[in-house]
Amino acid sequence: MQKAVDSVLRIELLEGRVLFTSLPWGPTAQLVRQNTAVSDFPTVTGRGQTIAVIDTGIDYNLPELGGGFGPGHKVEAGWDFVNNDADPMDTVGHGTKVAGVLAASSFNLFGYRYRGIAPDAKLIALRIDDSEDPVPNTRIESALQWVIDHRSEYGITGVNISFGYGHFSSDFSDKIFGDELKTLADDGLFITSSSGNGGLANGPGIEYPAADSNVVSVGGVDQYDVINEFTERGSNLEMLAPGSDVGTLTLDGPDTVSGTSFSAPYVAGTAALMRQIDPMLQPKDILSILRAGGKDNYDGDDEFGSGVTKLTFPRLDIENALNLATARSPGLSGSDSGVGAHGNNNALIFDPQGVLHFAYFDSGDGTIKYATRSTDGNWSTVEEIDNSGDTVGTYLSMALDQRGRPAVAYFDVTHSDLKYSAFDGSQWNAQTVDSKNSVGLYPSLIFDHDNDPAIAYYRKTTGDLKFAMLRSGSWVFTNLDTGDDSGRSPSLAMDSNGRLAVAYENSSSGWLRYVEQSGSTWARSSIDKATRGVSYISLAFDQNNQPNVSYYDAHPGDLKYGILDSKGWQTVKLASKGAVGLYTQLTINSDDQPSIIYYDRHSNSVYDVSGGLNHWSYNQLVLGGGKFISSALDPNTDNSVFSWYQLDTNVLRFANT
Repeated sequence: MQKAVDSVLRIELLEGRVLFTSLPWGPTAQLVRQNTAVSDFPTVTGRGQTIAVIDTGIDYNLPELGGGFGPGHKVEAGWDFVNNDADPMDTVGHGTKVAGVLAASSFNLFGYRYRGIAPDAKLIALRIDDSEDPVPNTRIESALQWVIDHRSEYGITGVNISFGYGHFSSDFSDKIFGDELKTLADDGLFITSSSGNGGLANGPGIEYPAADSNVVSVGGVDQYDVINEFTERGSNLEMLAPGSDVGTLTLDGPDTVSGTSFSAPYVAGTAALMRQIDPMLQPKDILSILRAGGKDNYDGDDEFGSGVTKLTFPRLDIENALNLATARSPGLSGSDSGVGAHGNNNALIFDPQGVLHFAYFDSGDGTIKYATRSTDGNWSTVEEIDNSGDTVGTYLSMALDQRGRPAVAYFDVTHSDLKYSAFDGSQWNAQTVDSKNSVGLYPSLIFDHDNDPAIAYYRKTTGDLKFAMLRSGSWVFTNLDTGDDSGRSPSLAMDSNGRLAVAYENSSSGWLRYVEQSGSTWARSSIDKATRGVSYISLAFDQNNQPNVSYYDAHPGDLKYGILDSKGWQTVKLASKGAVGLYTQLTINSDDQPSIIYYDRHSNSVYDVSGGLNHWSYNQLVLGGGKFISSALDPNTDNSVFSWYQLDTNVLRFANT
């Protein structure tokens, strides 16, 4: 229930605790690899970044926080919204502790080394509380409006808000200051907030403003990477960072403190470091990198207390975040024309933040290559995924796991094997999945509800449709169809309940076939028997968990579409001019409408057809080429981005529908 105008926010306060260790760096720094990041990126200190700290103020006289206030000091500006003056001195200590995690210069505590994550970043102190008493939401609105009014003057790039109220299991926007949060996020400011210290007493969920879609929510872990019992968490929690025994500054000097209030500035500081590496990073790009580079933390293995969520969250890894920010920085090409040279078989997919991931087979050197495109359209440098053979990856399929990490399944022509390569947050790791003669053609890859990779593929040697799933580090194999010659051109998909299904060709009959999970077994059926050969199959589930499929009927060369409803499989011919429907790509948009992008060889054009079983509209997208099409639905715009091969330039091109 939304709070009224007099809604209040409480600063999260937990008593500090002292932790002794023999490590030269504090244990929390070791956990998030701050120590290795400082060593590997010695000049990346947050210089050029300014972060607004909305809290109890900052004791700017502490030497580690600059020893002064105003231009030329670390705390260069601010405002006191309690006393309505220009002196945001901290009298409580909470904001100083947050600022210490965020940007303190080096200090010693019990013989160990500590340092703020971004020690050369500038701070803006916005004091909204002078005790543990409730803070009116209107005062928070005033502080956020101050940031809006002064963001250009001080070059503010981030905001940290270590407080909250309520408990929300899904996205929520406060009517008083939610619009200010959106304005700041839309302007490119990266906003972090603590998830709350109420644990799971009220069930899964987090406090507000962490629950706002324009804010990155952060919960806490201890030095052993165990989620703190007090951390509020649910499916809307985005990151974890150290939250107990955190070395920082207090009004009385260095000490250790605990609470999710001190987890959020870890992430805010890391974002400042990333933006020093690549100032063009937008908030969604930063979150994409933080999640992809984080370490998985399962809530239910070593956690204390009476309840767990059994969810997996990414825990901050600063070293990985900086390496990945570097890798995703705009490459020499920058634009679409600089990637995809000699690109044939390829795959596109967006992560939830809107970063586009692109993998393709480079026919020029026989390797698989990979790049990303940021939310503002800049391509990273192209990197190789696998160059272990003369020809690797003529068929490939890409998927993202639940943290946005890419993986690729592909056919190694050199060894006639099915291979799989996954990005683990820091590097690509390739392995052979199946090597029994000629196996692994036409792989189709997804991640299931348990975040395990699953691959449907064709075993050419025996003519079988096979299925492989990685469980607890080992691949488990299932024969889905061993009748006749089955399994070419499979397309693997999963519905919202986790049910897996595959559409594929039975080459002996030329029929389009379908197999889906039914409990612990698989059930087979036929989609279309009025065919003499099908290929370029694309399967997707709609919002009613009905399977939809587009495909190319090779004889006489038509584009067709099918859907499974209460009456069974219904199929329709969409285009029939001869050699129409090659490289079909099917997506389901947010309005639950199918959209099919395909190549019309007759007119040498790329088309899009969308609508439903009985109502379709056609649109010519590209004239002059269109082989090796791939497409993906942009979560930010609900439009598709597609690639196609342009013969005269020998590169893959990109466009929007």
